[in-house]
Amino acid sequence: MSAGARILVAEDNEMLQALVKRAFEREGYVVVPALTAAEMMAEIAREKPDLIVLDVGLPDGDGRDLLATLKKASRTRSIPVLIWSGRENESDRRIALDLGAEDYVEKGPTSDLVRKIERLLLRLRMQA
Repeated sequence: MSAGARILVAEDNEMLQALVKRAFEREGYVVVPALTAAEMMAEIAREKPDLIVLDVGLPDGDGRDLLATLKKASRTRSIPVLIWSGRENESDRRIALDLGAEDYVEKGPTSDLVRKIERLLLRLRMQA
């Protein structure tokens, strides 16, 4: 996965969504925003993303439940998912990783998230 990869960002904070979108687009990624779980699922049905950045706390769904749903379905099982949360909680991290998330990132500077995703994409490229 490289520049041009399609990243679906499910985040309900519109200002944060815009910051993340801008940061990824500067790196050459195509960003598809979703403010709700319903929007996220509709986007996935429309076109399968290369990566999903999923907020734990969406207004219409818990990110852990959504992750479990994605990892159970044959069409979406292989999509790498990075869980993004405002809470620093080791049990949340463990749960997300046990459910099949590629990684778990605490919300902080957008640049940290971009770097984490770049490392994840590199790792996925090397595994392919």
